[in-house]
This record gives sequence, structure tokens and C-alpha cells, in this order.
Amino acid sequence: MTATPPIFLLTDFGLRDSYAGQVKAVLAHRAPDSTVIDISHEVSPFAIDEGAWLLETVLPFVPPGAIFVAVVDPGVGGERLPIAIRVPATGAGARSFLGPDNGLLSAVAPRCARPSETRVAALPDGIDVRLIESKEARHAVVSDTFHGRDIFAPAAAALARGDSHESLGRPLPELTLLPPFEGRPGADGCLLGAVIHVDRYGNLVTTVRAEQLPGASREQWQGAYTLELRGQVVELAVRTFNDAPMGSLAWHIDSSGFLAIAVREGSAVERLGAVRGDAVLVRPR
Repeated sequence: MTATPPIFLLTDFGLRDSYAGQVKAVLAHRAPDSTVIDISHEVSPFAIDEGAWLLETVLPFVPPGAIFVAVVDPGVGGERLPIAIRVPATGAGARSFLGPDNGLLSAVAPRCARPSETRVAALPDGIDVRLIESKEARHAVVSDTFHGRDIFAPAAAALARGDSHESLGRPLPELTLLPPFEGRPGADGCLLGAVIHVDRYGNLVTTVRAEQLPGASREQWQGAYTLELRGQVVELAVRTFNDAPMGSLAWHIDSSGFLAIAVREGSAVERLGAVRGDAVLVRPR
């Protein structure tokens, strides 16, 4: 007997209101055999890019056959389309992604296939996108402002029960994609990035990837680069938080391979007065 696929949730709904709970209630009713796993419900409100980044960071650890419901949807009820994406995977089966066509699901496309700026692009090879229009895969009455509950959750449940991807609706030829999360080359060997996420510890995670630091091992990076943010220079590079003196500001490579700024047992966001979206400059010494 084929195992029922797990359903992963990523939203900006938070936990104060009942929105995340209503989505889970639909899944419990329509796909009671599926395990529902929260990636996060604390994406910054309306922050499509942050949601897309968080989704990308979890993908390496998710099994083939998984179903994702991702909802960061400031344009809900407007012109953006509700979509389902099937992405081939080695192993037990393809992964499915359901959410708004606003760039949130950009992680389905390889970095090399993503544009240099957000735009509607042709589908990468092997990716199938469907408009979610089947009445059987929607709530009987669809709210204008809550497609997570009334469209995406019912469609995910239909897939979990064994309905085909094709049954959700007609194919679409294009998909909205965000640029890849990586630093942009600047003058004199610099890399230009931005703060994409502030975690609960106050660490500032940037879009610059460790693999973009040319010709250097992890040990060689220490002392080879500085990070500049809001006119302040972060010189100390460490491998672990414990390598920094207590209360010191330092940068490191986070667990997903991105450059991040932290204060040991403190908050970098408070120390630097930073906000998500702030520009970051990585400069060779």
C-alpha cells in the first residue's frame, strides 16, 4: 500500500489568529491520513521573497512525494493565479507545490533557470504548472481573501488522497520567478547582497552564499573578508558562535550556506539597528 504523502505548510499567517488552524482543519477533514508538518507560519507579513527563501532552505531535507502548501499572498483575490506545480524527483515520486503565482514558489526552478529580476518566465524543463480550477479541489464557497483555506488546502488534500495533478485544472505555460538568492558581483571583487531573514535570535541572514567566496576554504575566509551593513563594518569571522567572545559581533556561514551576522548570545538586529531588506556588502580585505 502506498504511503500517504506528508503535507508541509509555509505561511505568513502567524499563530495569534485562527488562520493556520483553519487550514489544518481542512486538511484534517479532507486528508486525515496525511501528516501535516509546519515549516513556519512566521514569514514576515507580505514578504514573498522571505517565504521563497525559507521554502528553498527546507527542500534538501524533504522526501520525494511531499506536498507543499505555501501562502504569502498579498494579492489574494486579485489577478494572480492559484496554481499547483509538479516537480520531478528521484525516488518515490514527484513533489507538488500549491500556492499563489507571485514568485513564492520560485524554489521549484533551478537557480540557473531563474531570471535576474522578478518576472513571468517560461517553465523550466520537466515542471508542470496547473491552474487550480477544479470544483472538486476547492471549498464549496471560496472566500475572496482566504485562498489558503478554500483553494490550496483542499487541492493539496485531493493530491494526498490520490487525485492526479492533471485533474486540478488546465496547464499554464509560464510561472512567476524571483531572482536566485545569491550575491551580485560588484567592483573590486565585492559581492552585493541583502538581509533576507532575521531569525528569532536576531541573526541577520543574507542572500550571499558561501560558495560565492572565490578560491577560499572555510578557514581561509576568516580574515579574508569583511561585511558592511548600515555603514558599520563586521570584521570578525567565526566558524561557530562559540568562537566569538561573549557579546561580540561576528559573521559566519549559516546552516544553509548563507553568510549571516550574529552577536554571541545577543541580537545583531538590535546591535546594528538593521531591518530585513538592508543592503550588505561583502568586501575582500
